[in-house]
Amino acid sequence: MHDIKQRLKQLRLDKGLTMTEFAKLISVSPGNVGDWESESRTSIPGAKALISIATTLHVSLDWVLLGQATSTPSIHAKQQMNTQHDAPPCPLIELFHSLSAEDQLLLISLATRLAHLTKEP
Repeated sequence: MHDIKQRLKQLRLDKGLTMTEFAKLISVSPGNVGDWESESRTSIPGAKALISIATTLHVSLDWVLLGQATSTPSIHAKQQMNTQHDAPPCPLIELFHSLSAEDQLLLISLATRLAHLTKEP
């Protein structure tokens, strides 16, 4: 599948969800889902909806946005990062911990994508 609209529709169908059920699950209106899946509309999910889709349906943002599978830190790995107190305080880490869980996931996904892009020849 080459298109975010097709991936979203296929994901919804694979999970056996109606547009209304999918919308309720990710806290958007059914009209939004219809617009996202419609080939005649240019609408795609915003950042908040994308994060909700990825976390609720256990898919990576890279897959939703680009159709590519990448590895993302597991919840266990993130918990280990949060419990390591041996290192001195770092302003960037302190800022990260001040973010909401949703924003932390978005930042982790973006950093993972950036790291992947910088490794490509």
